[in-house]
Amino acid sequence: MFASLRINKWAVFTVLTALAILSSGLVRELKAAGDDGGAVSVPIVMYHSVRNDPDAAGEYVVTVEELEEDIRYILENGYKPVFCSELEDFVDSDGELPEKPIVITFDDGSYNNFYYVLPLLQKYHVKAVFSVVGQWCMAAAEGAEPSPVYSYMDIDNLKTMYSSGYCEIANHSWDMHELGERRGAGRMAGESEEDYRRAVYNDVTQAQKLLSQSGMTPVTYAYPYGICGDMGEQLMKEAGFDVTLSCEERVNKVAKGDYECLRFMGRFNRPSGADRKKFFSRLFED
Repeated sequence: MFASLRINKWAVFTVLTALAILSSGLVRELKAAGDDGGAVSVPIVMYHSVRNDPDAAGEYVVTVEELEEDIRYILENGYKPVFCSELEDFVDSDGELPEKPIVITFDDGSYNNFYYVLPLLQKYHVKAVFSVVGQWCMAAAEGAEPSPVYSYMDIDNLKTMYSSGYCEIANHSWDMHELGERRGAGRMAGESEEDYRRAVYNDVTQAQKLLSQSGMTPVTYAYPYGICGDMGEQLMKEAGFDVTLSCEERVNKVAKGDYECLRFMGRFNRPSGADRKKFFSRLFED
């Protein structure tokens, strides 16, 4: 009887061990196939200015031709551009994402985004997110005839883009896009917590008010220069932003119910002249 019991225990142990090995192998296979506990890989590419002049191209300026070829490359590789609000809906369990989501972003609100980028989005039926600086929008409205070389978009430009259905507008601060005593939305040396909280809150809500009154209430805040500050994320939560964008180059993992995955999301800056296949290989890694 006792010998039989020992044999049965050994048999059970053997079966459980085999199941554990098979299970671990299955987990490895699932992870290799891109399954990460239900998380979805979401790369974000970051553009700034777009010019029709190769001599003006650089780290933060791409040519119209480069941008169009990038869009074609993204689509040919099976990726589908989505809005940040769609990531929010997915995490909130109300929405779904395509098989290969990607977010295309443009920072600063250059007028050439309206002049060159919008027609390309309409041509290829592609979505993009545009992070704008409130003060620059106001200055553009008071300026002379806009130029794709140096101007910024005004509110009417933004309304046209938003109404196209291909553009989502994000908050990029009211007037914190600078590297002076205060670096971006960071905290100044010697600044009290109370003063810092007030400065950031007043800045971001002023920009939010401008955009919201025009029917474009952003759910996303893009940190100027990617500088968050030691209290930045808490302040953005209090201001009502569900998505925040950094300048850290990494692919994001987005999962239902995981609201923290939408905070300080990674983005890859797209410089002019970079080998397209090599650049996007970093974004397309699972």
